[in-house]
Amino acid sequence: MTGMIQSEYVNASTRQDFDRDGVVCLRQVISPQWIARLTDALPAAIRVAGPNHFRFENSGEAGLFFGDVLVWQRVPVFEEFMRTGPLAAVSGSLMHSRTVTFYHDFLLIKEAGTSKRTPWHQDQSYWCVGGTQALTIWMPFDTVPLETSLEFVKGSHRWGQLFEAVPFDPTSKFRGDRDGRPPLPDIDATPGDYDILRWAMEPGDCLVFHCRTLHAAPGNPAPSRSRRVLSTCWAGDDAHYVEIKSDIAPPVRGDNLMPGQSLACPTFPRILPVSCPSSETV
Repeated sequence: MTGMIQSEYVNASTRQDFDRDGVVCLRQVISPQWIARLTDALPAAIRVAGPNHFRFENSGEAGLFFGDVLVWQRVPVFEEFMRTGPLAAVSGSLMHSRTVTFYHDFLLIKEAGTSKRTPWHQDQSYWCVGGTQALTIWMPFDTVPLETSLEFVKGSHRWGQLFEAVPFDPTSKFRGDRDGRPPLPDIDATPGDYDILRWAMEPGDCLVFHCRTLHAAPGNPAPSRSRRVLSTCWAGDDAHYVEIKSDIAPPVRGDNLMPGQSLACPTFPRILPVSCPSSETV
């Protein structure tokens, strides 16, 4: 496709796998230097956590499940990575897109000894984003064995269905059922009915998945290994702002965006092409 963004980490076979399965695992996309710089910045990221961060703990367990969004706005190395690292080009290439807009980041830390599970969900269910060219990249800072890795329902992005959003914790006040979307199927009740994909991972590897691919994550009961992950969310040519009645996550709607309008704005910066005038200056 003329003008489509290219990445050295993506080829025609990778795109075919992504289009069919809704997820691919890319090996050693992030350099050791980037991993070291971002890992070194994690204590600062936790210390300056924003107003939308969360901490979930199970009674009687030592582990903590911590999450925060829009880290790039508070920690400079996260912004530098978003703007100059390899993930924007990876996203554009897999989305078959000529442009890439950065939607948000999401830092997730599951300390050793927590059984807290991330439920089955679709990322787009939580977003004020319409269209089909949008995806998430999940990159761990630690070794992730197969038994604690993210799980995906193969091909679920092609079901043509956006399900209601669900809270990550039963005690949360989050409401994702206000738009008439159907409830999620109970994947765990009949796992044999679905083709579940997952991969063991090392720092530098990435899982890239479509915004409608159903996925979940188990807890981290290992006694001595944390699972620290940075998720980054990206949008392509057809992604646009939509008004939804349900709560959204992150609870950020950009800068005076109107329904149907491109997402690109100071809160959701246009990253590629670099020469493209950004709406940050408009």
